[in-house]
Amino acid sequence: MPPIINGLIFGLIFIFALGPAFFALIQTSIQQGLKKAIFLAIGISVSDVFYVIIVLLGMAKALETDDFKFWMGIFGVIMLGAYGVYSWFKTPKIHSENTMVDESNDFKQFAKGLFLNGLNPFIIVSWVTWVSAIAINFEYQFNQQIQFFGGMLITILSMDIGKAFIANKLKHLITVKFVRNMNRTVAVILILFSLQIVYFLISNYA
Repeated sequence: MPPIINGLIFGLIFIFALGPAFFALIQTSIQQGLKKAIFLAIGISVSDVFYVIIVLLGMAKALETDDFKFWMGIFGVIMLGAYGVYSWFKTPKIHSENTMVDESNDFKQFAKGLFLNGLNPFIIVSWVTWVSAIAINFEYQFNQQIQFFGGMLITILSMDIGKAFIANKLKHLITVKFVRNMNRTVAVILILFSLQIVYFLISNYA
């Protein structure tokens, strides 16, 4: 089977991935519209592409240095914690599509996805693991690895957009109370993820 097809299939493994970026994606789609959620998903995908390229180019050791992981973890805690607090106190609103367009900048959503996913130290660990496992089990050459992970990343981005699309289509069932509860649930999840990173930093670098 061609490497790109294998990659497209393997990407389906991430359909149930429930990291902080996933919850931010659903929240954005419901409250700000599908377009904003797509830009958020693209930002998430770009951070994945960056790490995959770095790892494939053999620079993974530089990314895995203690200093890099420590400071990335610190920034990750700040990012997730700040967004968690913001989500908790955010005023619950349900907008029409017209008001959604004017409320936030597309680049802002892209940047949020980029940093929310990119500053999570577990993401780089995950991609290093995947690249190593695929290289060993499939014995792909460099160009085949590019095809495989290209297919994998396409599937992941497609699924993220699909999740955002479904959430957006269901927003007519959403009430203000539901949005408030969702915001606070997202806040708790993000803060728990930030505490997980704190535990990781203390366990490994204290």
